[in-house]
Amino acid sequence: MNIEELVNKFKSGEISVIEYTKETLAKIKANEYNAYISYNEEDSIKRAEFLEEKLKNGEKLGKLFGLPISVKDNISYKNMRMTCASKMLEDFTPVYNATVVENLLNEDAIIIAKTNMDEFAMGSSSRTSYFGVVKNNLDTERIAGGSSSGSAVSVSNGDVLVSLGTDTGGSVRGPASYTNILGYKPTYSLMSRYGVVSMANTLDQVSIFAKNIEDMKLLASITSSTDSKDMTSILENYEFKNEDYDFAGKKIGVISTDADIYKGIEDIVKEDYKLAIERLEKLGAEIHTVDFKYAKFANPVYNVVMSSEVSSNMSRFDGIRFGHQTENYDNLNYLFIKSRSEGFGEEVQRRIALGTMYLSASDNQRVYKKGLQLRTLIKKELESLLEEYDLIITPTTTNLPTKITENNDNPLSDFKADGFNVIVNLAGMCGISVPVRDGISGSVQFIGNRFDDNKILNAAQRFIKEAK
Repeated sequence: MNIEELVNKFKSGEISVIEYTKETLAKIKANEYNAYISYNEEDSIKRAEFLEEKLKNGEKLGKLFGLPISVKDNISYKNMRMTCASKMLEDFTPVYNATVVENLLNEDAIIIAKTNMDEFAMGSSSRTSYFGVVKNNLDTERIAGGSSSGSAVSVSNGDVLVSLGTDTGGSVRGPASYTNILGYKPTYSLMSRYGVVSMANTLDQVSIFAKNIEDMKLLASITSSTDSKDMTSILENYEFKNEDYDFAGKKIGVISTDADIYKGIEDIVKEDYKLAIERLEKLGAEIHTVDFKYAKFANPVYNVVMSSEVSSNMSRFDGIRFGHQTENYDNLNYLFIKSRSEGFGEEVQRRIALGTMYLSASDNQRVYKKGLQLRTLIKKELESLLEEYDLIITPTTTNLPTKITENNDNPLSDFKADGFNVIVNLAGMCGISVPVRDGISGSVQFIGNRFDDNKILNAAQRFIKEAK
């Protein structure tokens, strides 16, 4: 059942919004994957009752009437805690809604739960969450990716039809790949970031999980909007269109998984990527192998830019205005130091330290400035390729989800699997992760230029249809 079908059943009275809400809450309570941090049963049922009253009174009903939606716990909803999966904000409840949440509520949706994630969205496994790791619902011994792991499992497990996450360097597309669902990262600016806790301002983008493109498009059309509260948001609303995408004669750029710069891609991922390319050829696409001169440096560039912006954004969490405050301190400096040391996990502290180093005035911010130069070259390279090719298609991640118990002492390993994802964020472009086959397997990413969102969504829809 998709969103339209379910909403129509609510509107006709065939399914009770109140009973469906209670059933969804029961699934969330029984969840065995640690996918959720918070839910507010009283708020959700009151909301359902309010919507049932609207229906009874013959009032105009929204496009998402009665639909339960989970959202990542760094997106503000004033009726639930917003912890960012950190001890720093363990008991914090916001006083306003994020714009994307307001957009959902205006169409009569129900915010049903806040999902687990890597602490302040820093990680690719959810191992950094203060509330514990999220288990992959397809194999509980494996991770569900990150940082939007809880939202991915929420949809993959069938608790909800759609969920919101955030994507800074693959944080939606990676978990989507690991849980075998769709993960769409819109063009930077399509979704307002107002009310979303910033990790890296120039990279963050509210993004969407779903199991079908119809639901993805509907939710995208509602969450996307102009916003005077976010200076980076679009100035005119983007129209999401349903179009039949014809691959015949289209030039598709693909990468060679045997090239030296892509060492480390698992064999299964390579095989699934090969299956995807064969499907594209069957659809009539012209396949051309492309190589990246600058994009191969995406991971280190991402590390520099992201950490620098993290260092700046995290300075607001000082234990005084809000957030965790240590109990024992002798002076103001010690209050800052101890509160932040206790409130932040190891990975967050590491990225703050790295960013502070990259922004060092004594070094004239040399590393950071070099990172920005390379970022510009990566963006121009991708733009040039997308002038020549209709789409670029890559593996979503370089590997399958690892075991939760797998030890990795390399703190930079989190960046490795998302090498093909971070280029999209660095360039402000759009991308969508699409499953190739059932179960834990390799997925492929469709990459489009800025505001080519309709193209990648419609192409993904045609690609999926061919598999059936």
